[in-house]
Amino acid sequence: TEELKEYFSQFGSVQRCQLPFDKDTGFHRRYCWIKFSTPEDVQNVFQKDSHILEGAKLTLKQQSRRRRSQRKNQSE
Repeated sequence: TEELKEYFSQFGSVQRCQLPFDKDTGFHRRYCWIKFSTPEDVQNVFQKDSHILEGAKLTLKQQSRRRRSQRKNQSE
């Protein structure tokens, strides 16, 4: 998680980095979520053609922003 956060911080301020692990195997699930402070930070990431971390090429997808009402309902 720290390596991911450090890598993506070159593009902007990383608010959160979540790397889920499989409870059975103990290995990560080969995906993570990175939350940036601003939409501009997100766009900075997509300006670069490819991302390689520890020899692995990363595939990036932008998640649509959730509306506040959806976030509120999920936290209840």
